[in-house]
Amino acid sequence: MKRKKLLYKCVIVGDGGVGKTTMVQRLITGNYIPQKMTIGTDLATYSIEINDEDGTIYDIILQLWDFAGEARFRFFLPNYAKGARGCLICYDITRYSSYEHLEEWYNIVNENAANPVYILVGQKYDLAEQKRVVDVEKAREFQQHYDIPHLFETSSKTGYNNKIIFETLAKEIIKKTHA
Repeated sequence: MKRKKLLYKCVIVGDGGVGKTTMVQRLITGNYIPQKMTIGTDLATYSIEINDEDGTIYDIILQLWDFAGEARFRFFLPNYAKGARGCLICYDITRYSSYEHLEEWYNIVNENAANPVYILVGQKYDLAEQKRVVDVEKAREFQQHYDIPHLFETSSKTGYNNKIIFETLAKEIIKKTHA
């Protein structure tokens, strides 16, 4: 049995207010902690153990670069995206404009990071019944157009799908970098 320790830089992008920082805080603390606007970038780390089919155990540290979504901070993103192995590209299922801006976020990361693993993340699933304006089929169009392997909807309030997103990201990065 082999053990490998690996560190991967991952960027989390999307419009301001979609729930990126709250999602990271839910992951790190296990609690729902409402957040204020991110200024620039917040940095967090998350450790996870992945057991590969060949018996290798990977001790992964995901270095999470939570990027501010407001337009005035956007000029920083190209530099922050450099070296990223993973990208969570996020939108708010209750705000259509955040979906419409996904292409811009994708292009910035894609032009500056070296072929990262992308996961599309629809935030605020707890509001789906009352306020959903971006349906899953619409999100799948974007996912398929950009050949993004995974789409998750999540809720930082309830924790729905929170950890699985980051576990999937780690597994996909291992698959891509150690294939």
